[in-house]
Amino acid sequence: MRNFYKVALLGNPNVGKTSLFNKLTGLNQKIGNYLGVTVDKKIGYFSYKNFFYQIIDLPGIYSLYPSSSDEEIVSQLLINNVKNIDYPDKILIVADSSNIKKSLLLFQQIQDLGFPILLILNMIDEAKKKGIIIDIKKLKKILITEIILINAKKGIGIKQIKKKINSIKKIHTKKQCNFINFYSKAIKDVKNYYKIDTYKAWYYLSSTNKKLINKNYLNKIKKKYNIFSKKLQIKEILNRYQKIEKIYSKTVLKNISNKKNNYLEFYKKIDTYLLIHPLWGYLIFFFLLFFIFQNVFFWSEKPKELIEFLFFQIKNKLVNIYPGPLNNFILQGIFPGITTIISFIPQIFILLFFILIMEESGYLSRVIFLMDKIMRPFGLNGKSIVPMISSFACSIPAIMSTRHIENSRDRLITILAIPFITCSARLPVYTLIISLIIPDKKWLFIQLKGIVLFLMYLLGIVFSLIISLIFHKILKKTYPSYLIMEIPTYKYPNIKNILITLWIQIKSFILNAGKMILIISVFIWVLGSFGPNKNKSFNSNFIIKKKELSNSFLGLLGKKIEPIIIPLGYDWKIGIGLLSSFLAREVFVSTMVSVYNLETEKGIVILKKQMKKDFFSNKKPIYNLATGFSLLFFYAFSMQCMSTLSIIKKETKSWKWPLIQFVYMTILAYFSSFCIYQFLKQI
Repeated sequence: MRNFYKVALLGNPNVGKTSLFNKLTGLNQKIGNYLGVTVDKKIGYFSYKNFFYQIIDLPGIYSLYPSSSDEEIVSQLLINNVKNIDYPDKILIVADSSNIKKSLLLFQQIQDLGFPILLILNMIDEAKKKGIIIDIKKLKKILITEIILINAKKGIGIKQIKKKINSIKKIHTKKQCNFINFYSKAIKDVKNYYKIDTYKAWYYLSSTNKKLINKNYLNKIKKKYNIFSKKLQIKEILNRYQKIEKIYSKTVLKNISNKKNNYLEFYKKIDTYLLIHPLWGYLIFFFLLFFIFQNVFFWSEKPKELIEFLFFQIKNKLVNIYPGPLNNFILQGIFPGITTIISFIPQIFILLFFILIMEESGYLSRVIFLMDKIMRPFGLNGKSIVPMISSFACSIPAIMSTRHIENSRDRLITILAIPFITCSARLPVYTLIISLIIPDKKWLFIQLKGIVLFLMYLLGIVFSLIISLIFHKILKKTYPSYLIMEIPTYKYPNIKNILITLWIQIKSFILNAGKMILIISVFIWVLGSFGPNKNKSFNSNFIIKKKELSNSFLGLLGKKIEPIIIPLGYDWKIGIGLLSSFLAREVFVSTMVSVYNLETEKGIVILKKQMKKDFFSNKKPIYNLATGFSLLFFYAFSMQCMSTLSIIKKETKSWKWPLIQFVYMTILAYFSSFCIYQFLKQI
């Protein structure tokens, strides 16, 4: 007897599928991706009375006719992919109890495909608040399906689902698609050729999805019977909605008391006059963003320092244990990489926590509605605003938070724009350079150095929008990007649900992006610790030996690239700083400390003095106004961050976009630095 089943969780966006998924599977989850696309695939497991279930949380869809790459995945999987590893044995269709009309279109389509279905009405408390009463008995009879009422956030009804899930069977219903009578001959030809049932034959004719099946024969049929796919889609949807209206009128009653009506009206007024108001809405949102940004920026500092302190203590304990090459490799090569990975976690945790709070409470939907008009001309989405603002703190969590953007094209443009925004890692570099080249001039409370720093931040914002606009013109639109959403009612966030989601996201970061950060960290350590031995001995002409930074491979590489960077006003020492800061931008400062052989405790103070005293061979100071602005522009535009590249690779599921971004940002950084240096040195 079979005791393992694959179960798909299906439903419209924002009906609580993820909450139900978390309740059913707990922490027993993993994130993957669908073959050839960037959409995340969430799979979890649970067992009940000796039966084992694999639950796959499919992307939210409105119907089997896709309007985005996410929806295309679902329709391809369910229509024509029996051999696919994710093809489900059973389907749980989740619907919003306060708006079941919207979910019944998808329900009918899935039922006509012949899957065993369990209809789950979520958010029963929301329906009660709105005075909606559903005649479940009558609805079961009309839809010929089992129905379970749940509140996924509170865990109400979860046990009933587990009890019922094994017993749901395929039900042979009379097809609800009487619209097929208009094209019966064409459907008969398709059925006979592809050996499929009536509704799938209809779907083949009405679908515009080119990846669905070999369409040569299908196109001949369409031509023979003068069939236009879009026309069939419209006919089906209109026909189904006529039927849904009748079902709704027979089974749903709206009986709202004056008290409840006043309650709903009150929240409508909050939206109208405050949260989505053309003036107050933006002010409130930017105030909240400022609050979140401050928290991400400052709250993460202490945990980050604590993590670094703990790793420092561990390192000190281990330094005298079996000193030698292996000890050095672990402490100097692996430890910094692990420290870098772990030190990102506080920022990721805080940022994603606030975003999930906004999402769970229903506020994020209002922000998206508010910002969509502003972001749209740049090819961005209303949902792009939160990641872009978050990137002031760090690009890593900001890029991870783009997962809320369903349209893959809008999401990609947002990911490509984020690295231009000035992150906190650029700040130490900016402050060091500005303190070297800008005089201490002050007008009341306004400092000249502060103005320059502000302009550097502004430069990042402007270029992120320019790059977005360029990619908006270049990237092909696979699906039109519309904002289709329903403003939800306000809800209390479920902390347990938020923490489970946070755990999954952080685990995914450590296992995927963290792996790449560690590898590159070790690679840079090898380059910075070893160099060629000029003394030839035995049969070898080239021996690798531990060296000081200036004579290491990294140091030699810095000297090798000196002819390339001299037109930017840099010497080989700055070259080493540029190369080593690929680990993280702020590493430029510590590298310069090492290059100038300074004591760490007073490094920055002494570093500034030493840098100011450093001269080219022609006796001109290296760190002048021209070189300083050249460096500022280089760091503003270059992709000097392996962690960002790793996370872009992880989120786009390919090295293509990180490499493209690295190349064009490096070219932009080089030529902008070249131009600014050549211009300023003439003054």
